[in-house]
Amino acid sequence: MNIASVVLSAGLRSFDKLYDYIIPDNLSALPGMRVLVPFGAKNRLCSAWIVQVRQDEATRALKEIHSLVDDYPLLNQEMLKLSEWMKNRYLCTWGEAIGCMVPAGVNLTRQRIVKSCIQSPSEEMSPIMARLCEAGDEGVLYQDLEREFPDNLEAMLKELVDKGLVEIRETFRQRVSQKKQRAVYPVIDQAEFMALYHEGQVKSVYQARVMDFLYEEGMCFLQDLLLIPGVSHATIRAMHKKGWVAYEDVDVERDPFEIQENASNGIAPVPTEDQQRALDTLMPLLEGHRLNEALLHGVTGSGKTEVYIRLIEEAIRLGKTAIVLVPEISLTPQMVSRFTSRFGKRVAIQHSRLSLGERYDQWQKIRRGEVDVVIGVRSAVFAPLNNLGIVIVDEEHEPTYKSENNPKYDARHVARARCNINGALLLLGSATPSVETYARARSGKIGLIEMKTRANTRPLPQVRMVDMRAELQQGNLKMISRVLEEELIRVKRNGEQAILFLNRRGYASFLLCRDCGFVLRCPNCSVSMTYHRNDRHVVCHYCGYTVPVPPSCPNCRGVHLKPMGTGTQRIEEELLSHEAGFRVLRMDLDTTGSKYGYQRILDAFRTGEADILIGTQMVAKGHDFPNVTLVGILAADAMLFTEDYRSTERTFQLVTQAAGRAGRGEKPGQVILQAYNVDNYALQAAMEQDFHAFYSREIPIRQQLGYPPFAHIGMVMVSSTDNSRGWELIIRIHQFLMEKYGQTDQLTISRPLRAPIFVLRNRMRWRIILKHPSTGHLLGILKDVAAMTDRMKLKDARVSVDIDPVNML
Repeated sequence: MNIASVVLSAGLRSFDKLYDYIIPDNLSALPGMRVLVPFGAKNRLCSAWIVQVRQDEATRALKEIHSLVDDYPLLNQEMLKLSEWMKNRYLCTWGEAIGCMVPAGVNLTRQRIVKSCIQSPSEEMSPIMARLCEAGDEGVLYQDLEREFPDNLEAMLKELVDKGLVEIRETFRQRVSQKKQRAVYPVIDQAEFMALYHEGQVKSVYQARVMDFLYEEGMCFLQDLLLIPGVSHATIRAMHKKGWVAYEDVDVERDPFEIQENASNGIAPVPTEDQQRALDTLMPLLEGHRLNEALLHGVTGSGKTEVYIRLIEEAIRLGKTAIVLVPEISLTPQMVSRFTSRFGKRVAIQHSRLSLGERYDQWQKIRRGEVDVVIGVRSAVFAPLNNLGIVIVDEEHEPTYKSENNPKYDARHVARARCNINGALLLLGSATPSVETYARARSGKIGLIEMKTRANTRPLPQVRMVDMRAELQQGNLKMISRVLEEELIRVKRNGEQAILFLNRRGYASFLLCRDCGFVLRCPNCSVSMTYHRNDRHVVCHYCGYTVPVPPSCPNCRGVHLKPMGTGTQRIEEELLSHEAGFRVLRMDLDTTGSKYGYQRILDAFRTGEADILIGTQMVAKGHDFPNVTLVGILAADAMLFTEDYRSTERTFQLVTQAAGRAGRGEKPGQVILQAYNVDNYALQAAMEQDFHAFYSREIPIRQQLGYPPFAHIGMVMVSSTDNSRGWELIIRIHQFLMEKYGQTDQLTISRPLRAPIFVLRNRMRWRIILKHPSTGHLLGILKDVAAMTDRMKLKDARVSVDIDPVNML
């Protein structure tokens, strides 16, 4: 008999294992398909994934698969293999790992359907029985009955079930399915219709117009016919009733490229010397049959994207496919535009701003082999491409490639695993690579290609440091220095553009009572709330808690609440009120909430609708505006002093990336960098745009403190709404670690400490940090912690483990 080994789609870690089921003879079940299986003592139907199928004589009583959910496998053998790797690497359940690999639209929702056992209604029936009889064999969804009969529904149904009048069954429904659109086509031929027309049986000129259109075009969508002047739904219904036309529901694709425009004409530029050297090194790696990995380290504007495109062209010539990962949704339209100009419709996109339906359609196109290139953010690494030849991780240093939710995967590591399975090339690109990646390249573990000049031969922009302490001493209390203000005026006068970067959205960092010193803080998180002046609200940027600004101080009832600190809204307000008449656009999470918010702002700036673009870190990454000759970086040192060993690295990366937006066209660029800690080595290296200078200062500090790349980090986080319960649990975990492993020359176990942001979403948090040179050793320890806490009845407390965390807060 045929046996299927399945894993549950959802379930606790204690149920995370393979379960065997008999495949009935009438089902064609294959690995990668979803099935419904009876599970547990009550045989409740659960969704599961088939991982493997084998022929075997069952030596024990096995249950049968109830039914198939899919007609074909959604996952191929490569993705099933990858899911097992993720399960072991990120200590998640198998179902959680597989859940990352399919679009949310295919997820199943459990539904209860109530059906009458009586066929025909009678006058004596209760309203609910009459409703069920009217529905017939299809029955009625339980949630629909809840809306129609809100009082005592459960009790009424129980009574009806006990009397044998109704039955309740469970079913599963996919959240998104193939989109259908109604089409119309002619049933009678043109000669027959003309005969009717001459006989006077066609009474409406509008009906004649519709038939003329259909004879010319063939099948047409109903919505297109309704655009004909004078044609309505009634017109078409009358024609259908007469038997002249028929309806057909046709599969259509939801188009995520709705407002996408190509930025170039698709003509390939001649490679520069740096680009050609990179291509000569990388092209041969595409023909291999094992994992090859390389770092493409090129200064901002060096033309890394053109190298990516030419490598993908070669991969396609070899019959292979490609994935391009970008760190921000805001970069996707620009990258898609470049790629569609060269690859046409063989490009698909994957990111969270697409609707569920669009993501589903794009995923299906990829699965069917209709595209060669997939571009997207972190989750695009799971695109179901066959014969994968290259994965490109652009701006590889960005922390957004690491997921903060379970499974806490790192897209760079998943990309490496996929390339290893496929024998593909993994190319990491950045002007400011992470210290860990560059150390691997320097050691020879991966290839290293340097591109040291800009593609247009223009020099890197000149960078000037402004000491804001001196500005303060000279009486300038504004966030914009006098030098920067003068340069902004010059830029506007010359018809050029500027970008201002401030990594703090909102109007002010917090509201302070000047009478008592009270600061409005989030009741759910241990952070101050950001003031947004447009709607006079304060917002927690961690949990989203939002309230109007109170009329007086909640602590002392004083009325002197003053916005302190500066955000992008305040800078925008100052510039809009400036006598120079600046035209300003702002780009942050508050202005890009709509589906095409990013693209509309970027397109408006690119077409010259504004002199200045103000934004948070999303304006610092990868954008190419030829008319931008000035970049101002405000509060460049603001990130230096967070409780994270990467704070100096991230400061250097953000400042250098922001500076790289200037002078990318024909005109020279300049950067004005404002800071208080002007002597910091990260800022000094960023001012010189010298990655090697930064790296040479940073690497000995990492070695001395035992941080990556000299060790891997594991983190155990406990959270609870009860302070004493959470503290007791983190102490027990620490005792377990010390008793079983203890401190060694290679293993460091920190004391249990409060997380830097102690309260988050109304839960108190504690953490233990582990360091060890071996990832495998740390994973073994974290697995033991997970197993130990799984055996405990934790009630309110939660335990999470993470390997190589990016967010240490």
